[in-house]
This record gives sequence, C-alpha cells and structure tokens, in this order.
Amino acid sequence: MIKGISVCNPVDIEREYLMFTVDYAKKMGFDHLQIIGPIHDHIKGNIEGITPFRKYSQFNDEKDEAYMQMNLRVVNEACKKASEYGIKTYFWHHELAMPSRFKEVYPEILNDYQDVEITHPLVKDFLENKIQDFFCAYPYFDGIILTLHETQIPLLKLKNQKLGKIERVQYVTQILYDSCKALGKELIVRPFASIAEDYEMMTAAYEKISTDLMIMDKWTQFDWSLTMPSNSFFSKIKKNPLFVEADIFGEFFGKGHLPLLLKDHISEKFRYCGEFAPAGYVGRIDRGGGIPFGDVNEVNLHLFHAALNQSSMDEAMDAFFKEKYKDAAEEVKALMLPTEEILKKTIYTNKYYFTELSHFPTLNHCKNHFYFEMMTKDCILASNEWFIPKNWNRGSIESLIAEKEDAKLQAQRLFEDLQKLEGRMDTEEYRKLWVKFLNLKLVTALWQELLLAFVNYTAYFETRDAAYERALNQALDEMLSLNEIGVGKLGNRFYGSLFMLAGASKPQSKVVPFVEEMRRCFAIEKAEAQRFEKNTNVLDYIVCGGAMEGHKLMKEVNFSDTLERSGSLCRIPGNRNGMQWSRINAHGWFSYEIAVTPHCQNIIKVEMEGNGGKIDCKITLGDQETVISREAAGKEEFVFTYDETAGNETVRIRFDKISGYVPCIFTVCSMKP
Repeated sequence: MIKGISVCNPVDIEREYLMFTVDYAKKMGFDHLQIIGPIHDHIKGNIEGITPFRKYSQFNDEKDEAYMQMNLRVVNEACKKASEYGIKTYFWHHELAMPSRFKEVYPEILNDYQDVEITHPLVKDFLENKIQDFFCAYPYFDGIILTLHETQIPLLKLKNQKLGKIERVQYVTQILYDSCKALGKELIVRPFASIAEDYEMMTAAYEKISTDLMIMDKWTQFDWSLTMPSNSFFSKIKKNPLFVEADIFGEFFGKGHLPLLLKDHISEKFRYCGEFAPAGYVGRIDRGGGIPFGDVNEVNLHLFHAALNQSSMDEAMDAFFKEKYKDAAEEVKALMLPTEEILKKTIYTNKYYFTELSHFPTLNHCKNHFYFEMMTKDCILASNEWFIPKNWNRGSIESLIAEKEDAKLQAQRLFEDLQKLEGRMDTEEYRKLWVKFLNLKLVTALWQELLLAFVNYTAYFETRDAAYERALNQALDEMLSLNEIGVGKLGNRFYGSLFMLAGASKPQSKVVPFVEEMRRCFAIEKAEAQRFEKNTNVLDYIVCGGAMEGHKLMKEVNFSDTLERSGSLCRIPGNRNGMQWSRINAHGWFSYEIAVTPHCQNIIKVEMEGNGGKIDCKITLGDQETVISREAAGKEEFVFTYDETAGNETVRIRFDKISGYVPCIFTVCSMKP
C-alpha cells in the first residue's frame, strides 16, 4: 500500500520546510511525497512556474525568474534526497494552462468564439514540450498529479469546441499521459468533480486511456469539510486503481488555528475507504502556510500514521500526549477529545454545510451558500448544489440556535479547564494551548452571533417587525465586541477574523467590514423593497444580490457573485475575478422563478448594467432567448414580454455571461396585467 503525505499546500516552496518534510517522511516510513506549491498563482504555480521552457522560451519572461531558479536548486535537492531514501516524489499541476501571450503570438489557436481550440496542433505541441521541459529540469520527480480544473483556461467551460466534454478530458489527459510514459514517469489524475455526471464522464475517459492510470480523490465527497459525506463517487471507478486523498490538517476546520482532534473522522474514513481496496493514501498535512508540527494538532499525523499501518490509534494518541505533555497528558487529551464534535456543531446547521471555518466568511459567500434563505419560514432551496444534503430538513430555527449555543458553552468549559493546567506544564506549550482554546471559545460565540444575524435579517423582511431589525443590530454589535476581545487578547493570532491587507502594517479584522457591509446591504435592500411595494402595478420583484432574493435561485456553483455597485445591489453570472477581460471567455449563469399572471401577456422588467462600457448577456425567459450585446453606459431598464399560455403562475428567467464583459443584474420585476 502506498503511504504518502502532501506538503506546501498551496504556498511558495521554501527550502527549510521542504527538507524537513522529506526527513519527516523518511522517519515515519512514508514512501510517497507530493509537493503542491502555489498552484493558484498564475505566475509561480504549476509546472510552468518552476520550469524554464526550451522550444517556447519566448514566454519565459512571464515567469518569476528568482522563484524558478530557487526551485531548480531546492526542489531538485529535496527530490534527490527523497529518492535516496526510497521515497517517490510528485508535483501538482493543473490544466489547461498556457502563457498569457500565447494566443497573441499564435492567434490561430482561437476558435470563432475567441476561446482556445484545444485540438489545434500547437496546443498539443506546447503540452508535450512543457512535460519534457519539466522532467528535464527536475529529473528526480517520479510523476505529476493532474487536475483539470481551477485554471485560467477551464477545459470543461470552453465554448464552440470540436470535442465534447468527455472527449476533451480524454484528449488532454492522453497527451500528458503519453508524454510522461515516454519519459518513464507517472501521471496520477484527480477528477475533482462535484456532479455525478461529470465524475462518470471523467472516469470513463481515464479508463479509455489506460486501466493502469491511478485516480486520486478526496475521502470526503466534493470538498474537505468534515460535514461532507464519505465519497460515494468511489463506486464509479470501475477498472482503475483508487488512490485516496485525505485532509489531516483541517482545512475547513480552522487551518490549524483551532484545537482539533480527528480520531473519529480518520477512523471512519479509513473504514469506509477500505471497502474500495485503495492502492494507498496520501494525507495533506499543511495548508496556507500553517503547519501541523510543534503543537497539539500534530496528534492527527500520528493518528493517520497509525491507521495507515493498521496499528492502534489509541496507543499512538496516548504516546503523543505522554511525550509532549508529560504529567498533564491525560488532561490535555481530555481537552482535545470533544473538539471535533464542537467544531462540527459550529460549522453544521443541522448537517447543512454552514460557514466553513477556513476563514471568517464574506457576505457574498453567505448569500451564495443560501444562509439567509435557509432561515426563511418556508426554507425553499432549489439550487441542488453539492453542499446541500439530499432531502435536507432544516428543523426549527430554535434547534439551530441551540446547536450553536451548545458548541459555545462546551468551548467555554474547555477553556476554563485548560486554565487549571497553568503552572503544571511547560510554559510555552501551555501558552500555545491557551491561544488555541481561547480562539475556540471566541469563534464558537462569534459564529452563534453570525447565525442570529441571518435569522433576524430574514425575520425582518418576512414580518417588517422593527424588533427584528433591532435584534439584527444587536447581533452585529456583539460580533464587533467579540472581535475586539479577540484582537485585544490575541492580536494577529486571533483566528476567524484576521487577514493582512495589502500594504497594511498589521493584520486587519474581517469582522468589521463584514458588519459594515451587512448594515449597508440591509439599508439598500430595505429601501428597494419599499420602492417596489409602493408600486401597485408590480406583481412580483427580486432585488438581485440581496439577502432575500430567493425566488428559487439556481446558479452555477462558485460562479455567481453578488456586488454593491453604484449604491445598489446586484448579482453577476460569473465571479468577481471575471469582472475584467480574462483568458476565459464565457461561463457563469443564474436563474430565478418569478410570478406571472396565467393566460396573459406578461411584462417583465430587468435593471441591468454593462461592465467595461459594454453589455453582453443572454436572457432566457421560459423557452425564449434574447441576446443583448452592445455598447452601454450606466444602469438601464430592459422590458420583455412573455405570453403565459399553459396556466402557470411562475416563469424561470435565466442570465448567462457570454463574454468577458460581465453583466450586472440589479432587479427583476413582473407587472400586473
């Protein structure tokens, strides 16, 4: 069985830490090491960022030369050492990735939609040479870990391609597989698909290439949260070997800033994955610059190691605490045992993917993950996105509040118990525990107030009772108070609310701008609702980008952001990064159901604005499509007619991005006949 770890996830490679992890892998008996690096950095990330091109050397000026030269020294040093230890090494890579000027130098690769046509011979030649250049520069690597997502040129989103999705996956993967095989290297693929149809498509493509092609996937379905189910997609892998990827760091559970013991999680996932007879496991041990070594959460590495080697997890856990905390071992273990359950109660909302604990959420994140809609009386979630459990039943609002209250009280008790250990253990070790458990106490309280903000915001718009507006502001005030305590006691170690602003001399709170934005949005949405409700000719209305837009909102996962624009709220069919012309041309959509009058000709009005001086949008009303593409300046009202002949009381209206000029949709309303 392969026993692996992955490191430098996803941050700049640094020599001291990389060499440390190579030695750690040797010490613990791991035989497989994956180096991730800054995969989301379009200059430093992937194999392009560390590889000097030969045939396509004219694009080397797009690289960070100093970072590349450092990698040529450090990564080769680490991989050579790992090879001497008998450890295989692999580098993470995402496709489709090409230099930003490639289509300018070779415009013939573009199709009539101005997207890259992947079957063009130049694309194949570039990919083949890129692989050859990489292994020439880094001969000690044994292979590449390939993901076909999260790139500036999204393979599955490209328009007007000669190949369908499954053929595209097969075509690009085949090029990379053949290139690696010709050099005696391995290719390991990650489906990274959140929809069953896409997963089946990708695994079918991999199977056609070779049944020896190893498929690596997460042991939680869709993403890394502990609230996600075990990966049922494993059953769709028919003939290829399965390689299980595990998160041992707690990416969505504090990124190492909060105390977390994953014994139950690791035990259950090994039991589940064992049913599929995997070829091995690789555990992510770090994230975003945080590392597991040297503090209490390192216990999870020992638990993972024990499970890999089918030895006693209890004995491994006890040995870790005894060695690190001496006479206080049992007390520290007792503090850690409830942490997984406490964090689940914080992040769960009756088993719904609430706000992830990788950072304090943005208001855009909250709107896009339906945190307001789930607090409504009827609680209709129509989007069917991957983070919504099947047949999810919210239960009562009171039960949700009680869930958060229980997590808060448990965290408070743990912090009180920890303080009894002061003076009984090493001062520095006590201080590190104090920081983690105080963070836990503050975060559980902060997330409870966050829930109350959603509850009262929603209740106001459903009742117009001013008491809920006062309760909303009380919850927001309490969030500011908790933030002030955290910053005062912990400074830049206060988790859940701090980040470094560009050019700032010290960390700045994320809670403060969140509270300010929620208050602004509430005022805007309140005024817009009053405007529509005063108009007696309006049948139904939607404030797009508002917390209460509802109307059975559906959207492309992660590609429909909300914005404040010119003092108004809006939603865009795409993401914020697409608000400028980019290397991808068009993807992103969202839709609503809006009320209409049956058996009548209906008038639908849409307030919309172009971005960058041009408006480009496809609007689908029922089954009728309208494309708007022209120069535009400022917000405009567009009027559509819709003949309802089937006796329906609603119609779905959909907005599609069709170019890099992202349309901003402010309001939609239907008029009475």
